[in-house]
Amino acid sequence: MRRRIVCILAAALCLVAAASERGPAFERYLAIRESLQHLPPNIRSYYMEKAGFDMWPAARPQSESLGLTLVGKWGGGPSVRVTGQDSILFLARGSEVAVVDFADTANLRVLSYIQAPGLVARAIPVGNRLYISSGYIETFDVSDPANPVKLGSVLARAPAIDIIDTLVYTLYRDSFKVISFADPANPHLLGACRDSGYDLSVCSGYAYVAHDYGLFVLDVRDPSNPHRIASLGFGTLSVRARGNICCATVYNGQSSEIAFKILDVRNPASPVPLATVDSCGGYDIYLKDTLAFLSGYYVAGHGFRILDVSDSTHPATIGSCATPDVGNGVWANPPRSRAFVADDLGGLVTIDMSNMHAPVVRGATLKAGITYDIDVQGQYAYVAQEGLGLKVLDVSDPTAPYEVGTVDSTRDVITRAVAVRDSFAFIGWMLHPWLRVVDVSDPRSPRKVGACDLFNPAEVMVWRDSFLYVAEAYRFQVVNVARPRQPVLVGTCLLQEGSYGGLILIDTLAFVGTYPFSIISVSDPTSPVVVGTIPRAAFNGSVRDSFLFLSTGGVLVCSVEDPTQPRVLDSLSVGSNTYWVEAVDSLLYTGNQDGVHVIDARDIHNLRVLAYVPTPDFSIRLTHTVPYVYAACYGGGVCIFDTVTTGVSETQPALLTTDDLHLAPSPVRDHATVRIRNVQRKEVRCNTYTVAGTRVPVAVSVSGENGWTVLRIDLRSVASGVYLLRVRVGKTARSLRVVKL
Repeated sequence: MRRRIVCILAAALCLVAAASERGPAFERYLAIRESLQHLPPNIRSYYMEKAGFDMWPAARPQSESLGLTLVGKWGGGPSVRVTGQDSILFLARGSEVAVVDFADTANLRVLSYIQAPGLVARAIPVGNRLYISSGYIETFDVSDPANPVKLGSVLARAPAIDIIDTLVYTLYRDSFKVISFADPANPHLLGACRDSGYDLSVCSGYAYVAHDYGLFVLDVRDPSNPHRIASLGFGTLSVRARGNICCATVYNGQSSEIAFKILDVRNPASPVPLATVDSCGGYDIYLKDTLAFLSGYYVAGHGFRILDVSDSTHPATIGSCATPDVGNGVWANPPRSRAFVADDLGGLVTIDMSNMHAPVVRGATLKAGITYDIDVQGQYAYVAQEGLGLKVLDVSDPTAPYEVGTVDSTRDVITRAVAVRDSFAFIGWMLHPWLRVVDVSDPRSPRKVGACDLFNPAEVMVWRDSFLYVAEAYRFQVVNVARPRQPVLVGTCLLQEGSYGGLILIDTLAFVGTYPFSIISVSDPTSPVVVGTIPRAAFNGSVRDSFLFLSTGGVLVCSVEDPTQPRVLDSLSVGSNTYWVEAVDSLLYTGNQDGVHVIDARDIHNLRVLAYVPTPDFSIRLTHTVPYVYAACYGGGVCIFDTVTTGVSETQPALLTTDDLHLAPSPVRDHATVRIRNVQRKEVRCNTYTVAGTRVPVAVSVSGENGWTVLRIDLRSVASGVYLLRVRVGKTARSLRVVKL
């Protein structure tokens, strides 16, 4: 196994070297992550960090600039770990924890979702508290599992944690820390030492650390002075200690197999191996009474195994079974004859242990994958997930999006693209035929109704009029979708390199994120042709007027006044790799490695960042639907941002409350009316601004009516979009949002 991991990493590093000469950092990141896809996140992060990438980037506070506000999140992603207590499960998936009631083992019921700021590495219940590690360590009161209450948090990147009472033990890179949560509102560091690894277990004053180079033992009896006291020379994947024994899954010598090992730790400074079971082990261990439950890709049966460890010198296999995907985590309740596996893209898998010699998978729920693309129509967001399928989210309340429908299969795998209009969605598929048509007239029950074979799976698609424009590996293609159930490929042209995933249409030109960046004429859809290129690698571009903004690690500004001879004009480094840029009026919204930024682009030679909000994972695609920006956050699901006050930074006054002031209607087509209670007309002023803070000259009439001052704002001359009405009475003011149709 160790040699296999090293070979995988070496291959990934070769991909890095090949990609570094021409592609953005995210391409290299994807190559490495794909090569390590069969490793659970805590181990994957260790090897990615060796390659120079960080799955848990340092969290940063949200920008103080007004307007870019995270209002809602659906955090569904791959299942990482599952833990439980009584009849309640806590499933870490993507950037959320699903709280699940399995009292009725035939019908699991989700009680609540806890949204985390980053990718969740582990969620551990202790009594009525739940500790969640996701870049921060947060603690929640879960005495009412349907209504978790946050108690406190501390910044601590910790893919591996364990809890004893109110002490949290964390492990990341070369830092082992002990943090007290005795006062959950004020957690504080007690002690630390330089030790690294990717799993740990604490028992009786000692911490057992799993590392690629060995199993380490740390003395933590004095939390202020943790220190290593022993090191065993075998690479370890996972570890759990209880009483006088420590169980670990280890690399079995020089072979690619994994073994399960039991050690006597009555003297922690000198652990004694008691027994080894060859070809038996995995990514997680759960100990209960005299049983050990194992999960992982390298477990016999690829998923789940039960061992009898009542005789620690002669552990014996009782039973095993396969799970649909890779078992990252495991938890069991033997009295209820149930075990649960966090099965990566397979979701939460339920295993019936009525006959422990022949455990059986009884079902899987909460499946989710890697979020690559998102399209929004009305109250629904359509999410393409690599590794699973199409998710349909109800976003009518953007503060609480929730899943209502899905199109998935155990074999057919969505790639990275979705385009929706009216009653149909087009989605890219990994198997022939590459392009599938889904009827979404009932978003709660989408169904496949047609297909069309392309040359390769779609990276990105744009639907305009009766044509679907598709960028895929080394080709740009046009599909006639006048009859959506019977799409027909009508035009294609070759690209110099594969598409990174960006495509926009402006009049008769398509701008495609490739290397080099390509500008394609689609004036004749049956014969698209490349008319211009920019010798830069970019994931996507966005056009405003005659300017093209490219995501090239930062933001590159080009002139496309003559699309056959585009010219580079200027650039801006945003501070982290930029994978997507979306131009909205005079603003640029960028999806970055660490979040979403808003950039003032009124002066292309003086671009400046206005606001920033962190996201749980890479924001690799954005879509803007007034007044929200939706971000596809890779392993972290979907984030929704309200953008209506970006660039306007006046303080809201204590006066002019919602009882004093009313706006109606909104949205509007012609005039907006603002009514203010008990003020003199001569004291009232009203200005209109774009969301970027640019003042818009519009006519305002003022009149009086039964104790109210009435402002009538004429918006007939302005373009559709979101505007801010800045109402000022004397020295007080208030901003009102109005949507012009």
